[in-house]
Amino acid sequence: MGFAEANNILREEQHGFWKRNILTGTYHLHGQNLKRVVETKYLGVTISQDLNWDTHISNTTNRANKTLGFLRRNLRVGSINIKETAYKALVRPTLEYVSPVWDPHTAKNIDSIEKVQRRAARWVVNDHCHTSSVDSMLTHPQWSTLADRRRAARLTTFKHHREEVSINTPNTPARSTRQSHRETYLLHSCNTNYRKYSFFPRTVRDWNSPPPEVISSTSVECFKSRI
Repeated sequence: MGFAEANNILREEQHGFWKRNILTGTYHLHGQNLKRVVETKYLGVTISQDLNWDTHISNTTNRANKTLGFLRRNLRVGSINIKETAYKALVRPTLEYVSPVWDPHTAKNIDSIEKVQRRAARWVVNDHCHTSSVDSMLTHPQWSTLADRRRAARLTTFKHHREEVSINTPNTPARSTRQSHRETYLLHSCNTNYRKYSFFPRTVRDWNSPPPEVISSTSVECFKSRI
């Protein structure tokens, strides 16, 4: 199933979720009734029936914090480079696993993810003083915010699938404005936040923002470095 098909199914499910009379049924597989659950894990991602990512993000940050705690207890070195490498190899991948799918838009969830990296920054530079600025600690190892990294990941995923898969999204003609480019996409109205902040509507808004020279990058890797 391609991204376009999956997006259409998600839109239909979201529309059905908000109906007053929700249609329910019993599903069978090999003669067994399938149990109806509020949430389930699929390929490492916890999907809730209301399409809310709170549970998945809570599980993700808990796992990342446990790994960070393990490193703090057992990696007793003073080298910033070694601790930074350990964080990037063992903690950050947990926070970014398939993040284009569940990238949050609420301040609560964004902050809960960023807190893990801020704790890691304190550990890496060995500064646990409450009066110290964590922002300067993030600048010292030159870490981008995780929100910025997720946005770049969504845009890179969009460009890759746009070039490899036929995406049924209408283009607008090129406009002579500094903000637009020939590959600008139309923005469609969304009736719910579930739809508005899902992958395609949200990423299209971000896709229309970069300057033309970024969008026209000849390769995904070049685009990723520029974005």
